[in-house]
Amino acid sequence: MPRRAVLTFVLLLLTLLPLSAQETSLIGPYIYPPGVNPLTGLEVDDPTLLNRRPLLVKISDYPAIVRPQSGLNQADIVWEHLLAGGVTRFSAIYLGRDVEKVGPIRSGRLIDFELTRIYRSLFVYSGMAQGTIDVLRGDGLVSSRAIGGSDPCPALCRYPREGVALEHTLFGDTAALRELAIERDRDVTPEPIYGMAFSEALPEGGQGVMGINVNYAETQIEWRYNAETGRFERGQDGEAQIDEYDGQPVSADNVVILEEEHTVQPKVSDGYWGPGDFAFSVNFIGSGRIFLLRDGQYFEGEWRREERDEPLSYYDMQGNILPFKPGRTFINLVPRWIDGYQLTFFLEDAPEVSVQGTLGINMRVGPGDAYVALDVAYPGDTFMLTGRNKAADWVQLIRDGQGAVWMQPDALGLSISDILSLPIVRPTNER
Repeated sequence: MPRRAVLTFVLLLLTLLPLSAQETSLIGPYIYPPGVNPLTGLEVDDPTLLNRRPLLVKISDYPAIVRPQSGLNQADIVWEHLLAGGVTRFSAIYLGRDVEKVGPIRSGRLIDFELTRIYRSLFVYSGMAQGTIDVLRGDGLVSSRAIGGSDPCPALCRYPREGVALEHTLFGDTAALRELAIERDRDVTPEPIYGMAFSEALPEGGQGVMGINVNYAETQIEWRYNAETGRFERGQDGEAQIDEYDGQPVSADNVVILEEEHTVQPKVSDGYWGPGDFAFSVNFIGSGRIFLLRDGQYFEGEWRREERDEPLSYYDMQGNILPFKPGRTFINLVPRWIDGYQLTFFLEDAPEVSVQGTLGINMRVGPGDAYVALDVAYPGDTFMLTGRNKAADWVQLIRDGQGAVWMQPDALGLSISDILSLPIVRPTNER
């Protein structure tokens, strides 16, 4: 029997079990109580909204003039991914509610073809480069769910702003977009959505964290924990981000840093005008590292996905299901390249260390002598210890709220147990 047929049978069997056999602190990852959104673990006001495909909408994040965006806080899940040139773009997924103004909507990317499969969603975009269109035309599944273009309103409407280019003025109404999908004879038949587990109870093994920086090549994302709301609030390139739709800080109950291979497509199409004439494809097949931030703690784990028609699933380092906090999730996808990204954890109880000995030590921008030396630290200079590389022969530090620097641990008097207790904050294929 094919794997998917087996899983469908298992899901059906689980729904037939008596409640006493299903009682658990977990919601999901295979079945969810009636009226509970499988993308948030929360009850929805209108359970009929769950009997439909999610809607994946492509939202711009660059240049800065596109901010504030509208509708990020209303999405169940938001993915942030790398663009050519080192900046980022969003793929926002809506199921449990409809939103009148989402955007600005921009062009699709190859990653969206996989996210459309993972979430069994429709896919909304404003356009694509010709090479990406060529891939779309050869992909029957995504083509059957794609809604592209810049009209008609109210599904896709222009909201001009002074000083903002036309390509940054397209917004969508999710309910009207679903009606447009029916008019265009797209595949709107819902499929079971599963893969994520939720629990109000904290998993074991968490470490206190006040926030995290996610450094892409040309943009820096900051998440800071707000203990009053229980959510992480987002900033970018030194500025707090607000959602235009509700006037509130862009926030999430869960923040996930998810690492996966990015394959460079060196030639999308002749005459393509974009930076470097390339795109990235991301397969999400196999497994990879994640950090889950929730309730002021972080947890290391891994994502898994064996086949292309399956969703993503999430586990801790012991192989147990890793539950999300019920609520919104924001996923920062990072590339598994040498020097592809850097994390900086603002740990709740970050150890303080001092330079020892009689000589100065170079502070570098990365974990190796080949990286640029920013300055010299002298005996007695103190730092907060925040991370390490995979080989545990370099450590990441911050001082007086300044950016992260790297040093070898010998001059800091650190034991190997001190170092190994720190998170690995560089790509896992680095030493």
